[in-house]
Amino acid sequence: MAFIKFSTQSFPVKERIAAAQDIYAAIANIALRTPNKQIPVIETQLRLLPGLSIGWVKTSPLIVHRNKQHVEHGDDDFTLLLNPRLIDSGHSAWKVSIAQKGDIKCAPGTGCFSYNDRPGIITFEGEQTHMLNLKLSRTLFEPLIARFERSPQPILDAEMLTHLTRASLQLMEEDHPADPVNTLAQTNQLIDLAALAMGAHSDYAIHARQHGLKQARMAAVKADINIHYYRGDLALDWLAKRHGISPSYIRAMFDEENTSFTDYVLNVRLQKAYHLLTGPDAAFTPITEIVYKVGFNNPSWFYRAFKKRFEFAPSDIRALKTS
Repeated sequence: MAFIKFSTQSFPVKERIAAAQDIYAAIANIALRTPNKQIPVIETQLRLLPGLSIGWVKTSPLIVHRNKQHVEHGDDDFTLLLNPRLIDSGHSAWKVSIAQKGDIKCAPGTGCFSYNDRPGIITFEGEQTHMLNLKLSRTLFEPLIARFERSPQPILDAEMLTHLTRASLQLMEEDHPADPVNTLAQTNQLIDLAALAMGAHSDYAIHARQHGLKQARMAAVKADINIHYYRGDLALDWLAKRHGISPSYIRAMFDEENTSFTDYVLNVRLQKAYHLLTGPDAAFTPITEIVYKVGFNNPSWFYRAFKKRFEFAPSDIRALKTS
């Protein structure tokens, strides 16, 4: 699972555009230029996986070209381009123009196709614009997708794009463990989500929803719990409504992991309490304050659950760690 990282900031100012042009010509078979001869600020990460690659780009204003010469010497794969909705993205859109496919403007939270066998231009106008791209093997993906060539730019499923973005960015962490079994599972999940986003054939869609989509939904639900654990009113119905799925669906996902929604939330809260009790400010924070801070409404219930989980009372844990 090779990982490649590039930043124009690593080069002297006068060499940055040339360095970016050389590197992108080598790794993506494209040409770059900047408007008004601006000095580019480009950060790129590339993760190579079986059957696909993930690229993560943050850039200043930039114009990307794939011309006829690039097409002649390139492959016929295609790329799913995603504009992630991020806090620090500046909410900047970018525009894609592809021969025989037309123009499309991708706002944050949306995506589109780029075809390697056609000339095209991508224009980044924002001061800081993000793009997440998944280069997909046509040989692998075309048989899975029902509407591959039906429209100039097929409408992509918004929920799938959200899950696909989350799963892809997790794999873009530089220190991601290179476990072959785990990598294969995550790659298959991306394949399932990408196919569903683009309109998978009905028979494959059933498989993809039972595997890649369910994994992505479970990851999203767990992430939400880990963010909102402190809410005393954190409930199954509230969580299901946020994710557009039924409470019974969430129960079933936890059942498959031999646990329950209630037990998972309890464990998260107990772990958070443990960290607060053993942290640098532990000696100055009343235990009762910690109880409510991690989402418990009943101190007595917290004390019983904590001792059952860690075999020590909260006060004993704090005394051991702060002594």
